[in-house]
Amino acid sequence: MGQMTTAVLSSSSPDDDDGAPRIRLTEEEAAAIAVLVDEVLDEDPDTPLELRVERLEVRAHELPERLRSVLAGFRVSGRPYGGFVISGLPVDEGGVGPTPTDYTDEPRGREVDRAGCVLLMIGSLLGDPFSYLTQQRGRMILDVFPVDGHEDSQLGSSSTVLLEWHNEDAFHPYRADWIMLLGMRNHDRVPTMFAPLQDLELKPETRELLFQDRYVIKPDESHTAEFNADTTGYDNDAEVVEEAFARVRRMNSDPVRVPILSGDPQAPFVRLDPAFMERDLGDPQAEHSLGEVIGQFDERIRDVVLGPGEMLIIDNLRAVHGRRPFKARYDGTDRWLRRINVTADLRKTEGRRFGPHGRAVI
Repeated sequence: MGQMTTAVLSSSSPDDDDGAPRIRLTEEEAAAIAVLVDEVLDEDPDTPLELRVERLEVRAHELPERLRSVLAGFRVSGRPYGGFVISGLPVDEGGVGPTPTDYTDEPRGREVDRAGCVLLMIGSLLGDPFSYLTQQRGRMILDVFPVDGHEDSQLGSSSTVLLEWHNEDAFHPYRADWIMLLGMRNHDRVPTMFAPLQDLELKPETRELLFQDRYVIKPDESHTAEFNADTTGYDNDAEVVEEAFARVRRMNSDPVRVPILSGDPQAPFVRLDPAFMERDLGDPQAEHSLGEVIGQFDERIRDVVLGPGEMLIIDNLRAVHGRRPFKARYDGTDRWLRRINVTADLRKTEGRRFGPHGRAVI
């Protein structure tokens, strides 16, 4: 595979950047987004954003045309492969309040809602925002910040340990097509790690093996009943919730072998989460090919620093991401991102969507 290039989507294509391609909003565009977001928030201020997603999808078509043009091209072509950064979005760090410190915290306030509204509207131009019933009671907008006691875990709430690069929820049959991370605060300039599959130069025989059902990916800790019970809690009397966690347990105890690459051989999709993958497969060829693709990603990983108002849109089927280690203070000034999952086809989860917004997938 050759190096990633930024395709010519329009005269507004993202520019190449050291970490990821980037589109920089003008002051006029940022101001127009701020006005639109305030209008949307004021339409129905007492109803949570997660219950107004369909309305946000409609209003999203009023976002600046240049931004909509870039997103439309990216949605269809997949280029620039891996994803890109939007900078200059209207996020006022001074108004969002302190960085949360507890996993159960649900930040509130006008400026926090503005950031959530921006995420959901931009996300809806790519596909359908959704969540998982096995994560934080199915919340659609998740907050990423360090939590005391999680320092050494492979969770977004860790800090002192390297959060190994991965495809988000790689184990899940309905993993997101896109992951969207919006910077709220990052005084320490902690980098998000990012690498597109298209950067890799894999041997033909390795590529052939990676397309075969020979690999095992298990669920990460955040989807387990035990972790949820210890953090946000869950309704253990609800039959559907119990079934959701039972599915996760089965994926751990009796995993199905899956391919790492799929789709178009010239621009394939990737499915990797090394921290939760079996390495002893009883299959020397598969083990070698897994080691090769992991090694190539390790060599090509890039750093992307997200400050307030900077959004990294990750093609979760064509790029991996992670986070460098840092020292958390737990004093309200630590790194804070807001995050959503977006799928290209919500209909494929028919019969598996629950929660108050009807978009929490099992």
